[in-house]
Amino acid sequence: MRILFVTPSLPYPADQGSKLRSLALIRAAAEHHQVDLVSFSNESARSQSIEEADRSNGSTGADEEIDELRRLCREIRVVPLPDSRGILRRSWAIFFDQLPDLAHRLESGAFATEMQELLQQTQYDVIQLEGLEMMPFLGVARGLGGRAAIIYDAHNAEMYLQRTMFQAEFRDVRRWHAGLYSMSQWSKLGTYERIMMNETDMVLAVSDIDVGKLRGRHVEPELVPNGVDTSAITYREPGDSHTGTMVFIGSLDYRPNADAVRWFARSILPLVRARIPTAKLRLVGKGSDRIQADGVEAVGYVDDLAAEIASADVAVIPMRMGSGVRFKALEAMAAGVPVVSTTLGISGIAADHERHALIADGPAPFADAVVRLLEDRSLARQLALYARRLVEGRYDWNRITPGYLRLLTTARRARRQTG
Repeated sequence: MRILFVTPSLPYPADQGSKLRSLALIRAAAEHHQVDLVSFSNESARSQSIEEADRSNGSTGADEEIDELRRLCREIRVVPLPDSRGILRRSWAIFFDQLPDLAHRLESGAFATEMQELLQQTQYDVIQLEGLEMMPFLGVARGLGGRAAIIYDAHNAEMYLQRTMFQAEFRDVRRWHAGLYSMSQWSKLGTYERIMMNETDMVLAVSDIDVGKLRGRHVEPELVPNGVDTSAITYREPGDSHTGTMVFIGSLDYRPNADAVRWFARSILPLVRARIPTAKLRLVGKGSDRIQADGVEAVGYVDDLAAEIASADVAVIPMRMGSGVRFKALEAMAAGVPVVSTTLGISGIAADHERHALIADGPAPFADAVVRLLEDRSLARQLALYARRLVEGRYDWNRITPGYLRLLTTARRARRQTG
């Protein structure tokens, strides 16, 4: 088969959830099929095909990323991210436009042109759009894609995501402006999701919960869970002693992550430090220096994420908003670092409380769970062992991608029968 992936950012380096998922699916598809890629990147000032990268003999920025993807993709087109809309134009659109803000975020004539060229050159069997923000290019895919099956890979149930953002942000008067934004968006997103999904041939969801949230549309979502490569993650059993180190992994440019860290630093960490004064939270990811609080260490972006995870005694996932399946949970569980999470933070993973992780939703119960794991290292080892087994058995990419490959064939066959 010939498959075109359409992504909001180059999936290498795979330093955030959407890239991790896209790269894993591209890898799986490329083992058996011809894969092309068209993507946005803010690292390049021009669009470039893989043949042009070859002629340039390598350079910097997006070209280096293209080099890493060349083994997987026959051709890669990269387009600069569109200029941000002015504040007045965006404010008007947020509250008065019938389309959600997400539908305008990546509008780009240059991107549409690159897609058109690829579709005119190659008759694809499958065109896969990664994330709802790529839906502005559905018309191009449908108009020039011929008999290609259009697959929408829903990284989140976006309406549900915005609703959880509103519910969390409106508890804090300092965040009402963000809550109002989400309130203005979630009904628009519900309509937009439904309309755009109805125009595709197959929808992929990352968890059973997201399947349920997206169900009821014309297209029944298919489950392709998020996963990790457990063979690349070293399992280290928790030791008998602790350093009081907690870790949170994720970019604080993402609102759900930022909210989780603010809540933990203000409401949970002081309770933990009252009982274990040496306890500290290490923030690993972009924007971590924005959080200033006693016991918080801003690590920032790191190349060796595995080392940061392995050095922690506990991984905390205090999410109060969001959807999908969090790679940070799967990575910690695979590495042997016991997890304390809110119900929402571990949503979509078949983890049981007291068996694979400790799950707590209020500040005091969450703090109690963290202290319990720091002090009871036997419990930490037990949770770590069963969590690793769970990830190996259900969330390893080697177990997930065969089903994904079968869905590619199913989508192509169904499209040809109806097209």
